[in-house]
Amino acid sequence: MVKSKKDVSRGMLDDEGIISVSDASLVSEKSAHSSKAKWIAGLILVIFTALIWFFFGMKVIDIVPGKEGVFGKYFSGSSIPGDRVVATIEGQDLYLSDVRSFAAQTPQLAELPFDMIYPQLVQRLVNQKVILKAAENSDIEKDPAVQKTIKMAHDQIISNAYLSRQLEKMVTPEKLKDLYVQELKNFDRQEEIRARHILVPSQKEAEDLLVQLKAGADFEMLANKKSLDNQNQNGGDLGYFQKNMMIPEFGEAVFALKKGQLSKPIRTPFGWHIVLVEDRRLAAPPAFEEIQEELQQVFMERNVVDVVNQEREKMNVKILVPSLTPPAPVVVPEGKDMPQTSTDRTEEENSSSEQEKSETEAK
Repeated sequence: MVKSKKDVSRGMLDDEGIISVSDASLVSEKSAHSSKAKWIAGLILVIFTALIWFFFGMKVIDIVPGKEGVFGKYFSGSSIPGDRVVATIEGQDLYLSDVRSFAAQTPQLAELPFDMIYPQLVQRLVNQKVILKAAENSDIEKDPAVQKTIKMAHDQIISNAYLSRQLEKMVTPEKLKDLYVQELKNFDRQEEIRARHILVPSQKEAEDLLVQLKAGADFEMLANKKSLDNQNQNGGDLGYFQKNMMIPEFGEAVFALKKGQLSKPIRTPFGWHIVLVEDRRLAAPPAFEEIQEELQQVFMERNVVDVVNQEREKMNVKILVPSLTPPAPVVVPEGKDMPQTSTDRTEEENSSSEQEKSETEAK
């Protein structure tokens, strides 16, 4: 089944669609990082990537059908109101809008604060233009090997652009909805739980809380008051989650509980947890609107061969050398005749035809 981009349950998201810091400590490393950590790691990645990119190669930018490439308006002037020149290279201008465009179209940069990564982006784009200018001032473009590479890149770009446009013409809402219905049949409805938790640093504190809860204390009130994960004051609500979304020791213990049941103290690397399971259910499949883009991508991928075959039928195509591997020798058991090949049959037919022709002429 096509997965939605929002794999995390809505209950795990805040108003801006970000996993709350208070609950993120329970999520596995793959899906849990605070925003601050992301920014710091992202900034390091940007700087490191920029250095690697500058010294070891140029990034190939895909052309999106119907849109200009990332460098479509670079150094050619800007008509955006309020835009301004942020650098010049040999008299050619680099605009602020160019920097923003580059950041927006680079996945690993799009979610980072633009003001924070702006200095590195300007340097990166300037370096690109400097290297391009240096290459243009040399005669490297005339090198046969370079020309061959340019031709290959040119052919690949226009081929991909044409293929994409042909595939887009095939996409209709009805076809996507049909695909959605087909994919629903393969959707594996995993069980998910909605739970609340209280996180404390020691086993004794967890056991004391359990005593209070069994005596009738309000779980949400204690979570807001005692839990280390009380930043959002949400009563320890973790929302709906599947077992594999949590670290193993937490997931195993919680999914062994029944609806309405309190857990014993659960130890994890973050401390000790008391958990209340509020609901259990099978996860609902994502809505059509949530995965429409993914469905379109799947539809296009599945129809590539059809488009290629349609184009082949319009052209005179001959495979003159179908294989460079010689056919395997035929092993004939002793006492058996060698099976005829297509060549043998053709020669025999030709011989028979000539013999009939001669007999006719003789008559």
